[in-house]
Amino acid sequence: MDGLKENKVYAVNRVAVRVVPGKLAYAERNQIAIKENWRKQVAAKPALFDGEIFLAPRAIIENGKFSAEFQRSSFATLMFWRVDQSVDRPWHIFGSGVMVSAEGHLIAARQANHGALGGKVYFPAGTIDDTDIFDGQVNYETNMRREVLEETGIDLAAARAEASTYLVTVNRSIALFRRYYFDISTAELVGRIENYLAQQEQSELSQIIPISGSNDLDEKSPSYIHAFAKWHFHNAD
Repeated sequence: MDGLKENKVYAVNRVAVRVVPGKLAYAERNQIAIKENWRKQVAAKPALFDGEIFLAPRAIIENGKFSAEFQRSSFATLMFWRVDQSVDRPWHIFGSGVMVSAEGHLIAARQANHGALGGKVYFPAGTIDDTDIFDGQVNYETNMRREVLEETGIDLAAARAEASTYLVTVNRSIALFRRYYFDISTAELVGRIENYLAQQEQSELSQIIPISGSNDLDEKSPSYIHAFAKWHFHNAD
């Protein structure tokens, strides 16, 4: 993975991420710093919850196959990981099921302020949990469908999923994108999501943002989102 160019889109024909036993060495050697950073984060945003997440000490891509090994860790570890600049950090690997409207627009969303990434603009997505793991293997299609449904009320099963998965890496993060094509307009898709959000007591999202071109994104989105959006609009079917 270290040989891949950052913020470049790579097609992969197979994703094989498995969960392996053992404690994450990164978390073990940074215990004190993780606890102190978590204390500061919770003081700023009391709604944060220290649940289980997964990080990967190793990840490779070879002959179109992406492989990695996850170990269990904590959200507090991930929050420290985000501010840590050491080069030996484990990989943070996550899926992103990208909704595409009939016009070819991408559906992004602004994160609600109470969350860890409040104000940032992403495609609706989330971390792996145990419901996404089958016989020790991570199913990213299940994860994408679950996260998009939870955050937006939209079921990706109603869309046409493309066959390929696309990988973008930057700063020890690996995003696995897959586009889901809907036969409904941008306005209708956004309207359905907004109606769903209006019924939520505390939504994870504060604004739905349709992206009709890569220039619609600004500094509120991370570079890998920019990279994928630019690639999409230059390579749209």
